[in-house]
Amino acid sequence: MEIFVHDTAFMIAYYRAQHEEVSKDPYAHLWLRPGLEKWTNEFARHVSSKDDILHCLRNRFFYEELRKLTAEHDKLLLLNLGAGFSMYPYALPDHLETIEVDFTEVAQYKELKTTEFNNLGRLPGRKVLHLHGDITNASDQKRFSELLAPYKDHTKVVLIEGVFFFLSEAQITSTLNFCEQVLTTGDQLMCVSFDDALKQTAVFNRLTLYFSEVLKSENNPYTTLPHSYYRELDAFQLIRQSSSVQLGKELAVIEPNLDENDVLNEYFYVLERR
Repeated sequence: MEIFVHDTAFMIAYYRAQHEEVSKDPYAHLWLRPGLEKWTNEFARHVSSKDDILHCLRNRFFYEELRKLTAEHDKLLLLNLGAGFSMYPYALPDHLETIEVDFTEVAQYKELKTTEFNNLGRLPGRKVLHLHGDITNASDQKRFSELLAPYKDHTKVVLIEGVFFFLSEAQITSTLNFCEQVLTTGDQLMCVSFDDALKQTAVFNRLTLYFSEVLKSENNPYTTLPHSYYRELDAFQLIRQSSSVQLGKELAVIEPNLDENDVLNEYFYVLERR
């Protein structure tokens, strides 16, 4: 079964729907389609059996972070770069405004389906703008920046999850420079990446093999970053750090003795614009 990389958005939504009490995503089920269970079972056998719950914990972490921000700010803008089929705005208070950016086929499909779901009464009404483009491209960054002009009186938060692994370090630098330009003092940047240590593990080797052989995805940089990368950013201060394994143990939804080197443990970073 050949599956293209962007179809992983359906797989991650399937994960969130299977563990709704953990993910806190009551709308992930809207993206379910035939074949996902077979695919996720295959991934669990060949790569990692914990990937489903760990992805739910990623969603849970950022849901809670955004929920706190919506309680603190009456005018809050979420800029979600590489949004996929995440459903944060629909699970959060309606004063949150959201701009989602992704590649054309994903952004257009999501806009079409969320409009359909809304018209059918399956989604609450929310202020969500869907943009398509490449977040690492200078001309697209300029276009996105111009579209942010009406939100000067809003507190802003940029969310980038499930993206850095597929970007080169130069592309990551370009993306973070864009974030530096559009955010002002006190705004937040939330990022996800794998730690460098993951590259020394068997599960990492299984993952990259799966991407190349099953997903037919070539030329991916599979970028990992050390924790120090975020601490040393000049424009941002690291204010909070966690991981899927850490949060899972705190919530008692994974085994307390689980070794992070045996799973695809993603790290979460919350930074504040200096």
